[in-house]
Amino acid sequence: MLIRPYLRASTNEQNANRAKAYLKNFVHEQNSANGTEHKIATWYIENASGAKIDRDILNKLLDEAETGDVLLVESVDRLTRLSNKDWGNLNSLIKS
Repeated sequence: MLIRPYLRASTNEQNANRAKAYLKNFVHEQNSANGTEHKIATWYIENASGAKIDRDILNKLLDEAETGDVLLVESVDRLTRLSNKDWGNLNSLIKS
């Protein structure tokens, strides 16, 4: 199992990297607490609106992820701000 952290900011003025240390520490703490050695595959970082389903880096993550991998985000709104219909479509892509 690989961890695939996705970091997104809406605009170029925001910094998508700001949560990187927090998520890296979270993975370390979970490994320590559970006696696991889950590794971060790569960081998926982009500046794009969460209201669009078609995002280059998110699509790359979905293409590279394998069954059992973990998609890690700071909060759900960092993954998406989609409508219910588009969220359903994205959820289906994640599960496939």
